[in-house]
Amino acid sequence: MPSLPDIATLRLCSSLATSAFAAVFLVLWAGRRGETHWPCWAAGAAAYAVILAGFAASTHHLVTALLFAALGVTFTVILVGVRLFEGRRGTPAWLWGLGLAPGLAYALPLAGLRLHIDDAAAWPCRLLGTLLLAANTVAVGGILLFGRVAEPSRGRRIAGVALFGYLPSYAAGIAFEAIGLGSLELAALLPMLSDQLLLGLLNLGLLAMPGERAQARLRLLAERDPLTGALNRAGLAAAMPGAPPAGTAAVLIDIDHFKALNDGHGHAVGDAVLKALVRVVTARLPSPRDLVVRLGGDEFAIVLRATTLPEALALAERVRIASRDVPGLPAWTASLGVALSRPDDRTLADTMARADGALYRAKASGRDRAA
Repeated sequence: MPSLPDIATLRLCSSLATSAFAAVFLVLWAGRRGETHWPCWAAGAAAYAVILAGFAASTHHLVTALLFAALGVTFTVILVGVRLFEGRRGTPAWLWGLGLAPGLAYALPLAGLRLHIDDAAAWPCRLLGTLLLAANTVAVGGILLFGRVAEPSRGRRIAGVALFGYLPSYAAGIAFEAIGLGSLELAALLPMLSDQLLLGLLNLGLLAMPGERAQARLRLLAERDPLTGALNRAGLAAAMPGAPPAGTAAVLIDIDHFKALNDGHGHAVGDAVLKALVRVVTARLPSPRDLVVRLGGDEFAIVLRATTLPEALALAERVRIASRDVPGLPAWTASLGVALSRPDDRTLADTMARADGALYRAKASGRDRAA
């Protein structure tokens, strides 16, 4: 029957792994000095390596208490780095207190300085310290996994899952020691075994977060019009692939005599009109699932979901009327064409083609109207 690896070997493996991640974080920080989350994550990883080395040499309550306090704070430092990455400042004081709490529990036997760390009389304090360390792990992992963020991140969730992954080893160590089947060595061995999988998972989750953000920004640049913030054609194709569902309406918008507006007032005013039109449309969308798209130049589209032709035409009228009077801009009008999807539409382009025909009818009828 295979035997478990000794704890010294596991500590060495964990120390080397976390030291490597600390070096990676520092190298990344060297090229991006303004990104303060890197040194936080590097400090957390390096501190963990030092703490493991300290546990290997510790035989006294005072040293062990300090190490457990540092271990709890290390988790909080990782969270501080995540908050800095997300542009937030400050960490709740109770989290720092919870991080220090395991060390305070291990310090309780110091009233009797003769107690050795693995004396049987010290086990209730070790039990309390492990429980508090588990509580700290749950708190930090829960914030990473379930905390509200403006930009959801899989990397952040992976890091949270990794922290929760330590809980079974804590629980087993507590149970074994409480019923007299374990020892301090076993209580330390179980998390070290978990380390071999979870330590890499935690740090890889952190490393994934900047990559996710960069990917999201590239997607934004690829799918959004930089002037107005509306979707572009690529963004529309990504949002509405395939045949449009029943109840999908397309509203095409063309600003009347936009070239004359540009020539008479300048391109800056023309750009302001384009942005104002998107604001007018966005403020009147019935649902967050509805889309505003810049097709090119002064041509825009609205894609409405789960609607009817009368409802789509009513929205087009509201947009047309609201566009006439935008404070700070010269008077301008828009023509709109509306169409509802049909069962035989193979793509949204089929619906938009009919809306385009309606738009030309609106222009031919004198402009400043919806057809």
